Amino acid sequence: MLFLLFLGLGMPLYSQALPPQESIVPEDYEWDEFPQWAWDLRRFEVVSVGTFPLAFFLGSLVYDFSIFAQNNFDPAYSLGSQRSSRDIAIITGTAAGLSLAVATTDLIITLVKRSKEDENREQRSLSRSDS
Repeated sequence: MLFLLFLGLGMPLYSQALPPQESIVPEDYEWDEFPQWAWDLRRFEVVSVGTFPLAFFLGSLVYDFSIFAQNNFDPAYSLGSQRSSRDIAIITGTAAGLSLAVATTDLIITLVKRSKEDENREQRSLSRSDS
């Protein structure tokens, strides 16, 4: 108990008395701080990881319903009741593939859109220089 009292009294000695000379708040990233491929890779990762839970849920639902329907809607095979580790591996693999497909589609759409914007920007700059 006496140790805790001395430790508590000594705390102000170890604390920072003056504010720091420079700001300790990190600065925001600038757009030109990273190359474009890094931003595209980040977006691909965010989209693929973000869609995985939804793809897993929907894949699980479709897989369980297909098992249920294949067994003539027998209550013994109701949704989620008969899952083996093989079934979970199939659902997980399907969800991973689906989320990668969604992220790849998003990447392609983004690259095509950016390419068209670059072409339009280039055409506008050429038409201005001709005038």
